[in-house]
Amino acid sequence: MQNRNTSDKAKAGASFAIEQVDRTLYNALRAVFIDGAYCAQALTKALKGLTNMRAHPFVTSAFYGVLDNNVRLEHVIGGLCDREPDKNSAVVLKIGIYYCNYADMPPYAAVNRAVDLAKRVGVFSGFVNAVLKKSIGYEPKFKSAIQKFSYDCNTPEWLCKEVISDYGEDEAAEILKAVLPQKTHIRPVAKRITTEQFKSAAKGGQFTEYGCYVDRAALDNFAQGTVAVQSVSSIRAVNTYIHGIASGRVLDLCAAPGGKSVYLSELGEYNITACDIYPHKLDLMRGYAKKLGAKFDVALNDATKENADFVSAFDLVIADCPCSGTGTLKTKPDIMIKRTAEDIAELCDVQLRILDNVAKYCKNGGTLCYSTCSILKKENEEIADKFIKSHPEYTELDRTKFLPNIDKCDGFFIARFKRTTE
Repeated sequence: MQNRNTSDKAKAGASFAIEQVDRTLYNALRAVFIDGAYCAQALTKALKGLTNMRAHPFVTSAFYGVLDNNVRLEHVIGGLCDREPDKNSAVVLKIGIYYCNYADMPPYAAVNRAVDLAKRVGVFSGFVNAVLKKSIGYEPKFKSAIQKFSYDCNTPEWLCKEVISDYGEDEAAEILKAVLPQKTHIRPVAKRITTEQFKSAAKGGQFTEYGCYVDRAALDNFAQGTVAVQSVSSIRAVNTYIHGIASGRVLDLCAAPGGKSVYLSELGEYNITACDIYPHKLDLMRGYAKKLGAKFDVALNDATKENADFVSAFDLVIADCPCSGTGTLKTKPDIMIKRTAEDIAELCDVQLRILDNVAKYCKNGGTLCYSTCSILKKENEEIADKFIKSHPEYTELDRTKFLPNIDKCDGFFIARFKRTTE
């Protein structure tokens, strides 16, 4: 028979382990919802304090589970609470409701864990207990059709309205409900790993025409510098930029963290200048290029202001502009939490200012590429229309759009223009 003291110690140890897991999850989510931290950074920092490595996958899954279901969780909280809870209570409630309704654990255990967490972080546990018990099997009520659409698509109402306006309700639902691989997409680095070596090391992953989706842990199977983490949409965008352009001087204006420039350097005889407005990002690009054996110049530059050294100097100018990021909702939940409707007009203004400024950087006969990782027509088609209307020295070559429901990758838009006169 097991010694009673040993059994008690085991229970105490298990209890402590659960407490540590839940506290780690709370710390990560609090950093996002209250402190405004980026999701990936918040999770990485929180996991450093979790000594049980075997618990990391659960915390990671629950962290992104809460974020991915945030709109639904907030709707449930709003329907069950007479008044809006304070921010700390809201984080605990989101964890508890997620545990009760989405995680693989009995409801009573989920409630107990959230109540215990509330006590440890200074939140009124009686309130949490009452709300969570009511949340089990809760049937939401909707005040409007757009509220139900938002809940069903798990997307903020303002963004649902924009996407419906652009695509119609049926396609908007398909776009917002599209399911993409949750793993990390990697590609082999040219001349550093053979196709056979790549396939062998990535065995078990989900292969694509460019590489493979793998678990983060699988990256340890590859020698340093032999693979690059790069999304399918980013790879496709670079291939679109250079269509019909085998060599020449290239200006990548908003290049950080450098993934596109690194890939571009592998594809042809290009003399690349990669720019960013922030000095610390230049160091990141230099380090990334060195790690992967890529060769290109790095320059500090504000894309909205004229750089005399760049005028009429490039065969290809890439303006991958700051945007809403609404094409990356499936892989970057920060967008749904931080972005607001008011941001769009400001971003569109920045995009036009960049294009108007950098139009002079192409040689006669050169190509200017405008791109965003947005699915909104205000940022994409409408910006391209305004640019070509105000720049008679350019003719439009083509437009390319990737949508998650059709192309099975993040949303992306590229418009290419050719300079035909000085």
